[in-house]
Amino acid sequence: MNETLKSAEQRSEFSEIASKIDSANPIVYEKLNASNDKAAKQEFLENPNLIHPNNEYGNLNEDEVRKNLELISEATSEANDSWLTDKEKAFINLIAEDARDKNEFLAANIAYNRAQTPEEKLEAATWHHEANEKLYGKLDEDTFSALLEEKISSINKDSLSEEDKKVYERLMDNIGTIEHSEKGRFKPKEETIKQFSELVKDFYGSFLEHIPENQKEFSSEEAVEIINDILQTEFDGKVDYKAIVDSKVANASASRGIIKFPEGNTYSKERLSALIIHELGTHAMRSIPYQDQDNKTFTTGLPKNETWDEGVAGCMEQALKGKYEDFGVDHYINIGLASSKGKNFREVYDIQMDLKHLTNADDSKVLRDVQRCFRGTGELPNNKDLAYYNGNSKVWQYIEKHIDDPELFDNLFLAGKTDISNQDQERLVYEMRTKGNL
Repeated sequence: MNETLKSAEQRSEFSEIASKIDSANPIVYEKLNASNDKAAKQEFLENPNLIHPNNEYGNLNEDEVRKNLELISEATSEANDSWLTDKEKAFINLIAEDARDKNEFLAANIAYNRAQTPEEKLEAATWHHEANEKLYGKLDEDTFSALLEEKISSINKDSLSEEDKKVYERLMDNIGTIEHSEKGRFKPKEETIKQFSELVKDFYGSFLEHIPENQKEFSSEEAVEIINDILQTEFDGKVDYKAIVDSKVANASASRGIIKFPEGNTYSKERLSALIIHELGTHAMRSIPYQDQDNKTFTTGLPKNETWDEGVAGCMEQALKGKYEDFGVDHYINIGLASSKGKNFREVYDIQMDLKHLTNADDSKVLRDVQRCFRGTGELPNNKDLAYYNGNSKVWQYIEKHIDDPELFDNLFLAGKTDISNQDQERLVYEMRTKGNL
């Protein structure tokens, strides 16, 4: 066969197989969100005897998961029997494994929720534990202990009222023994934060100019209007993204090209600036460079990119404020309490409410965060949100090491939805940027 025709056929076959896998690659957190979330939370708050909300998971579909797994197996078999290059086959197997891991985790959640006997529950819980750690990674016990110790040490015990002393005693009894961690945790140097902050403010300057200077509060509708104006003006309307009012939580979906804001919310100018940087300026912008590629994986996300992606978003927010902040600590502590301490939903919720009370912190997001920790079953920990703390730490370390590198922002924003600290993914990005393909 003519080499040119063979190459064209290979490219077509590669795109077709990659697209097939992409179609079977679910957005896991959406599938695992309770479909009766609002009602279940309200019932939980009103009934202290409930160990966890009576969640319903109407987005989980066993037939869909089974078909996805069959499609992934079919696609990998096609790839291995094709004319694709070894690099292309390796890439297909990489994204297929990730899609398979996601569907396996969904299947494990379904199995646990449908289990009737103690034996079935135990078997499904074991499957869930293995699939959870394979997809999202393991909790680091030293990090969990260090974060929990720091949180408790921030309580000013000397100034507690008699009533709050009882709350403190209850808190410590509920937590139990805390293993002291000698392991230090990373925090960037002040000079790193200052230098990076200046770079970030310059990088996003034109975006933030779209926010009216004299306005103090913004509705979700106004936030959406501002973001769509940025998309139209700063990107010449040539990117496949738009902002809408729809979701319960502000988020950006790379696979759909949509940035969502919750209906009825209001934001201060500072908070709106942070959300624009987080959702549009990071999550959307890291997918935009590859929207026109046949291979959509660089837009929707290479395997295990979530930790890096959330880390970049968090670091950008902190740089905008000009100060380092712990990111995702409550999520990490929740997952640690559930997986390391074996606490159930109600126990994690009560511990966090007491911590918020004793540290004079806002408790309005506690229930939402605990729901995320047990997303999918209401009983078993979901490790997805480890990504926030882990990513923040990982990206700040990368920034500190590369702060004087003129390609720092290229590596953060022109690498697509990848983890640039991963050597294999860095090679893939290099080949896509220099050759336009693998």
